[in-house]
Amino acid sequence: MSKQTIFYSLAILCLFLFKSQNSFSQDAISVRNRQIFDRYIEKMSLAKNDSVNILLVKTAQYFIGKPYVASTLDINKDEKLVVNLEEFDCTTFVETCMALTLTLKSDHPTYDAYCKILSKIRYRNGIIDGYTSRLHYVTDWIYNAESDNILLNISEDIGGKKVSKEINFMSQHPQYYKNLQNNPFNLAKIKEIESVINKRDKYSFVPANRIFGATRSINDGNIIIFATSIGGLDYSHIGIAYRLDKSLHFIHASSRSKKVIIESKTLNEYCKTSKALTGLTVLKLNEYHLDE
Repeated sequence: MSKQTIFYSLAILCLFLFKSQNSFSQDAISVRNRQIFDRYIEKMSLAKNDSVNILLVKTAQYFIGKPYVASTLDINKDEKLVVNLEEFDCTTFVETCMALTLTLKSDHPTYDAYCKILSKIRYRNGIIDGYTSRLHYVTDWIYNAESDNILLNISEDIGGKKVSKEINFMSQHPQYYKNLQNNPFNLAKIKEIESVINKRDKYSFVPANRIFGATRSINDGNIIIFATSIGGLDYSHIGIAYRLDKSLHFIHASSRSKKVIIESKTLNEYCKTSKALTGLTVLKLNEYHLDE
């Protein structure tokens, strides 16, 4: 056998082993996620009849201590639904808690139902069609969820107002997104999406100077989103409201603490320490039912 033949044989073997190992790894992750899902359903079944908002808080508490990990949705070459019940960033934490809560409240709390609900929350119209079908801007995420009757924006009911802000951070900073770098197609699509968002007039929040008064109207299980002064960007963080010893706190995947925590500061104290905060958008989770 020639050296060249040996070289090609070894290369093919290494490629096979790499693909097999990667496939095994993905299969192992899928198995672990299903196991976590099954344990959640079993343990939380007694709380099934709680209100959807109280159940959302209990679901968030279920994951306290889980690690914070950024960019978990960008692990695949082609866009597909990423299910990760082991680690979260602030957005995937809230999405996961919402989808699990709604699945548990459903008549058929299966893993497949969970994946369908998560897709409805994370992707425009629930359809996965490339990187830009994911709802990258929280403004767009809210609009999609309200259109599907999954969420209700109550910000204006508790002292909020509509505001105007041009949303274009992604198209102006493609270097921060690997799926926009050197990808004219995705970049053009993102610009189209930003244009649609900017025409909606659906950006509303409780201004920073009204947050203290509004906290009396924020209930356990409301989703709170932190609006930012960063140019071109709508929001910078998200969590789930939780009253602790009668004071309003929130549960979130904290990049500072590197895990899911009950924030030690009250919501009002936390907002005061955030220099870029311009206000809060407050959402109520509806008891959504997946169409059969």
